[in-house]
Amino acid sequence: MSRDTKNRILVASLLLFNEQGEPNTTTNEIADAVDISPGNLHYHFKKKSDLVTALLAEFQADAARVLAPPDVTDVTLDDFWVFLHGLLECTAGYRFLFRDLEALTGEYPAVSRAMRHFARGLTAVFDLHLRGLAANGLLQLDDADTGRISHNLSVIALFSERLDNLSGNTQSADESAMQVARSILHVLKPHATEAATAHMRELVSHYGA
Repeated sequence: MSRDTKNRILVASLLLFNEQGEPNTTTNEIADAVDISPGNLHYHFKKKSDLVTALLAEFQADAARVLAPPDVTDVTLDDFWVFLHGLLECTAGYRFLFRDLEALTGEYPAVSRAMRHFARGLTAVFDLHLRGLAANGLLQLDDADTGRISHNLSVIALFSERLDNLSGNTQSADESAMQVARSILHVLKPHATEAATAHMRELVSHYGA
């Protein structure tokens, strides 16, 4: 029962953090969502920072699976698409980490280290996918192109939603993920080889114009 309560607290915390931001969520709200007393919540997590630490550990475990290096010698557009979906599920699942990044990194040094590691790993994995797609005749890219585009794809994946929020174009997590996927594929579309053009067009079509 104790473990079940602890898990329910973490789930409720993640949902509330994602919905209204970690700085705007109180432990009393989390306790209400789980239908337990604040004292019961305090028994499992002494303070809100303990909740952030626990959720950060879960994010890191999920991120490690997403950032597993691809087999460059055999990577396909479908492999890249699967990777992209896993990435977007991960970033949407822990949306609060990316939306509240400055506030969290200022308050929690562990978040700063984890997100820095994630950003570097993401750019490296994008780079490996692009090099594999180029080597397998699916993209036309040289080494300089690959480095620049990998960096740009990471920027889109990590900061596209924040730009939308700044411009007043607030979207749901699903809408934001769709837009990120569409933007990333549109960046790659002009580099598709003749052999990959039709497949790339099909992937882009899943996300609208």
